[in-house]
Amino acid sequence: MAQRDRVLIIDDQENNRLVIEDFLRRLRCEMRGVDSGEDGLLLLKEWTPDLIIVDQMMPGLSGVETTERIKALPEFSQVPVLMVTAKNDTETLRDAFDAGAVDYILKPVDQVTLTARVRSALRTKHAFDEISRLSRDLMAQKQELSNFTHMVSHDLKSPIAGAASLYDLFLYRLKDEYPGVWGEEGFRELLERIPATFRKMLRFIDTLLGYAEAGKVIGELERVSMGNVAQLVVANFEYAANEGLAVINCAPDLPQVSCDPVRFAQVWQNLIANAIKHRGARTPVHIKLGWKSATPNLQFWVQDNGPGIAAEDQERVFQPFARGESSEGGNGIGLATVQRILNAHRGRVWVAPDFTAGTRICFEIPDHVG
Repeated sequence: MAQRDRVLIIDDQENNRLVIEDFLRRLRCEMRGVDSGEDGLLLLKEWTPDLIIVDQMMPGLSGVETTERIKALPEFSQVPVLMVTAKNDTETLRDAFDAGAVDYILKPVDQVTLTARVRSALRTKHAFDEISRLSRDLMAQKQELSNFTHMVSHDLKSPIAGAASLYDLFLYRLKDEYPGVWGEEGFRELLERIPATFRKMLRFIDTLLGYAEAGKVIGELERVSMGNVAQLVVANFEYAANEGLAVINCAPDLPQVSCDPVRFAQVWQNLIANAIKHRGARTPVHIKLGWKSATPNLQFWVQDNGPGIAAEDQERVFQPFARGESSEGGNGIGLATVQRILNAHRGRVWVAPDFTAGTRICFEIPDHVG
């Protein structure tokens, strides 16, 4: 059986309370009445209404003061309040709305008007309660998914790591006890490929876990130099420069930003790695890190002179496990992770459609001050 809506009526005149109760009887609400704002606040400690109707003119706490105190209580901040008033001037109505009332009813109270506005306020309250419930359920499911991801990642990595250790032991025994077999060139080449497969599987699990966690900004945002963050990441790609795979240039004046520096290091890491991975026949690929002010945001980019991303793929590449038609290798999570991190910072990421000399991936975040 559905629970009846609860209505609290606060009015110092008993006759007024009885009239309102009589007008609302058809709504089958559970109603309680008190004769002062002070008593109304006391009743809220033991009884939670879905709607409060309060008279504007009362001795002691006025209707406006009572509403202000009710709205200051976190557990009642979303309970709608209707103000009953004999005054129809702008100042009175403004005070009622500023205090937190959602609507008003003029005296003498009309049954049709009262019933319509009570029903409207209750519908709004029910909708808010449903949204709050769905939000709580969503957060619980998100936490459950995060816990599940950690568990699965651990459960997947453990047997792979164990198998890799056993394989190392197997190779040791093979080299020691069957050197002739190990000496067969084709067989040895095949065996040497297996550790690379183990490493690839472990990297994929780590990448998947990173994607699951990418939407979580750790702690408070920090005011950091984006230049320092980017330069530290560029240093990780020294191997690419040494092997002739890439030439990376970072603008020297990247500004201060408010962000999670760990997550943004991951953004730069994934974007640079994406440019190197999908460089096509361009070796070395030339990669540039730049920025500009885009008030009220700061815009950054990573551009390369590789083969570019086809127009039809420029939105799809940010979806998990999606790759462009010309892409080779990779797991399709890197750019999706970038998008989750930017979403968590209230930013955005996109492929610049008007950049035709390769690929330019841009991202923006709010230019917070302090």
